[in-house]
Amino acid sequence: MAFEEHKKRKFQFGNPYADFEYVNKNSRKTGPGLVLALLFGIALLVLAWWRFSTIAALEETGGTISLTSIEWVLYKVAGKWGVTVVLILLSGVFFYTGIRNYQRLEKIKNS
Repeated sequence: MAFEEHKKRKFQFGNPYADFEYVNKNSRKTGPGLVLALLFGIALLVLAWWRFSTIAALEETGGTISLTSIEWVLYKVAGKWGVTVVLILLSGVFFYTGIRNYQRLEKIKNS
C-alpha cells in the first residue's frame, strides 16, 4: 500500500520506505550540524574583523595587500565596508541555516 502511494509522485528522492529522512542511527544526531554551522559562522565573523582591520591599517599607512578577485571588486565598489558586510552576511546565513536545520531535525525526531 505504501508503494502505491509513492508511485503517484513524479519524482522520488531517497528511500520511499525510510522513516522521514533517517536512514541509520547516526542521522538522528542533530547537534553536529548545528555546531559546524555555528563554527563556520563564527569563523567568518573573525575573518570579517581581520580583513577590515588589515585593510584599514594599510589604508592609513599606504601599504598594499593581496585581495581575491571578489574582494577586489567589493573593495572597488564599496570600500573596506563592502568586504566586511558581505562576510558578515555570509556568517548570518550560516547561523540561520544551522539553526533552521536543527529545528527541522528536532521536529522530525520528536514526531
